[in-house]
Amino acid sequence: MISHIIRKEAMEVSRDGRTRLLAIIVLLLGLTGLLAGWANYADQQRNAMFAQETDQQVFLDQGEKNPHSAAHFGRMAYKPVSPLASFDPGAAQFMGQVIWLEAHQRNPAMFRPAADSLELSRLSNFSVAGILTILLPLLVFLLGYATFAGERERGTLRQTIASGASIGKLFSAKFLVIAGAGIAIVAISIGASAIMALFSPVSLSAQDTLSRAFWLIIVYSIYVLALTAFALLISAMFNQAKTALLVLLGIWAVSILVMPRIGAGLAAQVHPIPDGAQVWSELRASVAENRASADSDEYRAAEQFVVSRALGREVSLEELATMDLNATGLRLEVTEVLDYAALNAFYDDVYDRYYGQRGARRWVSLLSPAIALQHASSAFAGTDFVAYQHFANEAERQRNEIVRIMNEDMLLNGAGMSTYLSDAEFWETVPDFSYTFPTVSLAWRSALVDVLVLLAWGALTGWLAWSITRKRLAD
Repeated sequence: MISHIIRKEAMEVSRDGRTRLLAIIVLLLGLTGLLAGWANYADQQRNAMFAQETDQQVFLDQGEKNPHSAAHFGRMAYKPVSPLASFDPGAAQFMGQVIWLEAHQRNPAMFRPAADSLELSRLSNFSVAGILTILLPLLVFLLGYATFAGERERGTLRQTIASGASIGKLFSAKFLVIAGAGIAIVAISIGASAIMALFSPVSLSAQDTLSRAFWLIIVYSIYVLALTAFALLISAMFNQAKTALLVLLGIWAVSILVMPRIGAGLAAQVHPIPDGAQVWSELRASVAENRASADSDEYRAAEQFVVSRALGREVSLEELATMDLNATGLRLEVTEVLDYAALNAFYDDVYDRYYGQRGARRWVSLLSPAIALQHASSAFAGTDFVAYQHFANEAERQRNEIVRIMNEDMLLNGAGMSTYLSDAEFWETVPDFSYTFPTVSLAWRSALVDVLVLLAWGALTGWLAWSITRKRLAD
């Protein structure tokens, strides 16, 4: 019986020209968004790879030079673009893509892709994820608004039940047909994005790419299931299809279009992010406040640590006092060691403000599943703030390594010299910046709460839809 009802419901859906047209529009927009996203991704990745190679060559061609001057000249760390950014650019469009690695400073990322696009151009924000987030609810609501209200209005609902179809089978059949249509669009869109991502030049394993795509399909499918249950719930509550449609359109406008903007604005008010000038002022104050004086035990312990690490053996304070070292090189590396904790603590505090904003948006996601979906989608696409922080922390780790190598060269080889110059071959020993994308496990840690919110939405709407439908149809 249920297979017969499913065929009947599927036939009615396929015959509806309006829903067919909307489904085609969603797929075409998704294809357009994918191609636009891929073109944007390819352009960013090509620029990043070229700039990284150029930076390496410029660094190697310095010739004889003071290593600390070279440390201030620095290196550039270019963030590779996640292959699934063509599906969901997430926060990557608004976070910097290049970090200047120089002595004494932990710099924020520069060159946001969004800043390079014209203010009136929206194509850079046109993505498959955005299309699915906004238009899938509209498609599901148009498919579901008349499921019960329309049949009740035409007088065919009681006839169907009287013919032997149970309420449970009727509900299940309608639910499966509508949800199946939405999930099919999800699978096609994300599958196409994953296939294109597999041909990316970025070193992200095929297994990790496919794993991320799989979880994206699961997350978007949960979204579709919750929307389907909500559509059936509203259709069962009203006697007229027109009323059910108007209610669903109102809910779509508020929950999908308005609430995410309200959530973003509320989060920015509750957890404001300081501007660039304020960040630099607070950073300098924090470093100065935490820096030990040259005659303190902490400073002498740092000197001992620096020399021991440079020589690869333990050096006592007594031996240190008798060693012939370049005092400038020692002082510079000690400063790096002492400032390291203060710089990281300051940036951790700044990052906590971003996470505070995410937490505030999560509260609003209890009223809008679109917010939870946006968080989870960008996490699995590798384009959320957590992915950016992973890159920034790795850049800082390598900055310390690069500066240490140059300071140690001066420290050990420049004793007694007022001006020490490293030879041209030395720059070959300084490693280039190298970055490996985090695995999908980091995405799961980032998205777990949001996936649970989506599951809660699905469970609650499913329970309400079944309870109210059963009660209304039994009356």
